[in-house]
Amino acid sequence: MSQYHMTMSREFWDDRKNLSHAVLQRLDRTVDKMLDDPWSTNLHPEKIHHADAGMYSCRVDKGYRVIWKHIKPNDIVLCLVDNHDEAYRRAKRKQFALSDGVIQMADIVDVGAKPVEADGGLWGFWNRKKKDVGLLFVGYKDQELLEMGVPDDVLPRLRVLDDVNDIEKIERLLPEDVYNRLLGIVLDIVERPTVPDAELRQSLERYQGGDDLYRFVDSEEFKRALEGSLEEWMLFLAPPQRALVNRDFNGPARIKGVAGSGKTVVAIHRARHLARQAAAADRKVLFLTYGNRLPPVVSHLLKQLAGDQAPKLNAVECVTIHQWCSRYLWRNGQQLHVDMQAANRALNDAIERARLQYPKLKLWNRQPRFFSDEIRYSIKGRGIASLDEYLALDRSGRGTPLNALQRRAVFDVYLAYQAMLDEQGLCDFDDFILRALDLIESGHPHPRYAAAVVDELQDLSAAVLRLIRHLVPPGRNDLFLVGDGLQRIYPGGYALSQLGIDIVGRSTVLRKNYRNTQEILRAAHGMVEGVAFDDLDEDESPVMEPEYSVRRGDAPELRKFNIPAAELHWVQETVERLRAAHGYQARDFAILYRWHSPYADLIPQYLDANLHVVAISKQADSYFGPGLKHTTFHSAKGLEFKVVFVVGVTDGTLVPRDDWSLKDEELTHYLALERRLLYVAMTRARDRLFLTCSRGQPSRFLEGVLETGLVRTMG
Repeated sequence: MSQYHMTMSREFWDDRKNLSHAVLQRLDRTVDKMLDDPWSTNLHPEKIHHADAGMYSCRVDKGYRVIWKHIKPNDIVLCLVDNHDEAYRRAKRKQFALSDGVIQMADIVDVGAKPVEADGGLWGFWNRKKKDVGLLFVGYKDQELLEMGVPDDVLPRLRVLDDVNDIEKIERLLPEDVYNRLLGIVLDIVERPTVPDAELRQSLERYQGGDDLYRFVDSEEFKRALEGSLEEWMLFLAPPQRALVNRDFNGPARIKGVAGSGKTVVAIHRARHLARQAAAADRKVLFLTYGNRLPPVVSHLLKQLAGDQAPKLNAVECVTIHQWCSRYLWRNGQQLHVDMQAANRALNDAIERARLQYPKLKLWNRQPRFFSDEIRYSIKGRGIASLDEYLALDRSGRGTPLNALQRRAVFDVYLAYQAMLDEQGLCDFDDFILRALDLIESGHPHPRYAAAVVDELQDLSAAVLRLIRHLVPPGRNDLFLVGDGLQRIYPGGYALSQLGIDIVGRSTVLRKNYRNTQEILRAAHGMVEGVAFDDLDEDESPVMEPEYSVRRGDAPELRKFNIPAAELHWVQETVERLRAAHGYQARDFAILYRWHSPYADLIPQYLDANLHVVAISKQADSYFGPGLKHTTFHSAKGLEFKVVFVVGVTDGTLVPRDDWSLKDEELTHYLALERRLLYVAMTRARDRLFLTCSRGQPSRFLEGVLETGLVRTMG
C-alpha cells in the first residue's frame, strides 16, 4: 500500500511526454518505487543544495533525474524530469509559495537586477553594454510574456523594469489590452515567501495544489494518470476552480461564469468530491443536466476521473431531468407516451377552437410556435395550475406582453390542448416534470439525495427547480448550481429567490477563459457585448467582460459561398490542409449548424469517408471517439473541439431565420435568443474558428465584429 501522497506539476507532465519510450518506462518504475519509499537507496536520493528547502532528486537512469519536493511528513511534489545537469539547473529556480491559501510552484530567475539609472533613464539603461534584468516580471518566462501579447521587440525593454511606475514608460509601445493586462499583474504582485512545511501540507490537503499542481487522491488515480487514461485538461484545475470544488457551503451555491471558464469541469469535480462523502453514508449525489448529450459525456469523464470500479462513482447518478422523471413515474405505475405529431395536431385544433370563441383578438395572426412556447415556458414551465395564477404571472423573458383577455384566450388554448392529449393517452415532454412534481408534492415517497450538482442551470424551468428542491433536503452543500445566463437558449423569467433557493453570499463568478484563444473569445464576446439577459437574478444582467485568454491564435475567418455544397467542399479542403500542416486528427474537428436542414444530410455526402464523419448522439463515444463530429448549436452546449466550422451563418434564412409574425418586444427577444445561440456555437472552438454562409449575406449578428474580430474572405 502506498505510503506517500503524490502531487504532479504540469511541468513534470510536459517533461514526461517528451521522453523516449525507454526512458519513460524507467521513469514510471522510479515513480512507482517513490510511492512506497522515496528515500530508498536504490533510487539514489540527493538533496539539492542552493535550492528551495526540501528539494531532492532521484535517479531515473545514468542520464536522467526526477526532481521532487518533500513536504513533511509524507507528501511528495513531482516537479520535473530532465538530463542530470539541466535538471539540477532548473531545480534551483523552483520555489513554493502560499498565495491566497493556495500553493503555487514559482519559477524564479536569479538575476541580481539593478534599478534604472536616473541619469540615462530607461533607454540609457537598456543601451548600456551590460544589460541587467529587472525584478518587475522576474517570475515570468519570456514565452509567457510573449503569449500575453508583448511584441518581440518590446520584450527586452520590458525585462529591465524594476518598479511598477517604470511600466508607464513603455505604455506607448504596447497594445492597450496588453498594457492593461501587464499593469494588472504588477499591481497585484505579491511576495513569494518560503512557506513552512506545516502550512504547505495543510494547503495541499485542502486545495490540491496551485495553478500547475495536481494532488492525487490515491496512488491508483496517480497510476491511471501516468498511463494516459485521463484527459490532460481534467488533471489541472486552477486555484479559483479548485477552491470551489472543495469548499463547504452553508446552503445552495451558484457558480456563474463566462464561456470556457471551466464551469462543467468544476461541476464534475464537485460531484466527485461530494460523492466521496455521500458514499461513506450510503447515499447518492444527483448530477442533473437539461440537454441529453451531456449526461453520457459527464459520466464518461467521471469514470475517467474516478476509475471504473471506484465506490464514489456509484454514488453519482448522472441523468437529464426528463430521464429522472420518466424513471420515477415508471416505478410508480405511470408510463407516459409522447407523440409530437399528434401533439402538434392537438395544438392546432385547440387554437382553432379558441379563435372561434375570441374572434376579434389580434392574437390569431401569430404562428402556432408562439402558443406552444407560451404553454411550455409560461404555463407548464412555471407550474401554473389555474387561470388566476396565469393572469397574475410575471411573464418576464417571453418578450411580448399579453392583456387579461389575451391571457384568457391563451389559457383556453392550453386547456383544450391538454384535454385532447389526455383523451388520446398522450403527453408532451413537459408533462414528465409536472406529473413527477405533482406526485412528490402530494406526499408520494421519493428518493432523497445527499446533494445535487446541476449543470446548465440557465436552461431549467422553475418547475424543474421546484422538483430538485424536493429531492435534496436543505442543508450544507445541498445544491451546487452551475450556469451562464448568456448561454441561455430557453426562456426563463424567474429568479431563484422566488423558489426559496437563497444563494446570497454563496454566488461566485468565474471570469477567466481557459478554452478559447484570445482571438476567438474577442470575436464571440464582441458579438454579444452590450446585450442584457436574464440570469435568474431579480434584474437583467449585462454581459460579463471576460478575462481574456493568454492563448493566442489565428483570427476567426468568415467565408461566403454560392451554395451549401460549396461550403462543405471548402470545409473538406481546410480539414485536410490543417491535418497535414498541424497534425490534427479527424476527431479534433466539428461542424456546427443552427438547423438540421440542409447540413445534417449534406455533411455525410460531401465529406470524405476517411474522416469517419459522426453525428453526435446520446452515446459518449460519438463525442470522445474517432471521427469528425457534427451537430446542432443546441446539442453542442457544454462540449468543445479544437477546430470548429460554424456553417450556414446566413442572414434571414438560417442565422437568424426571419419570422415576419414577430413584432417589437417579441422580435427583440427572439433575435437576442438567436444571437446567444451563435455565441454558444462560436465559443465551442478551442484553437481555430471558421464561419461560412451561402445563398445570402452573413448573419447581421456579425456586423459588429467583421472589421475587428473576423477575417472576411471569398470562398
